[in-house]
Amino acid sequence: MKNIAEVTAIMERISQLMRLGGREEWAILIDQYRSELARDTAEALSKIATLYGGMGSINDIVLYGDGQPLVRENNELDALLSRLYNLCVGSRS
Repeated sequence: MKNIAEVTAIMERISQLMRLGGREEWAILIDQYRSELARDTAEALSKIATLYGGMGSINDIVLYGDGQPLVRENNELDALLSRLYNLCVGSRS
């Protein structure tokens, strides 16, 4: 993995955003996979890749606060999720 530090940092921020938007279950999963990166990078990257695609996947999440969508946070989350996907899937070959 070329950019394990970048993947870790992105996942940390995604986790923060998930908690901010009331998506604790996703934050916990992201934190779990992030902690697995150091032990078994290939397996962790595979697990991260499975979060994408299909109904109810990570890229379907919309963050809300006080019943309103968090526009800036959702835009940041979308960008981070795209970057994370590219780093994880691009590293598997």
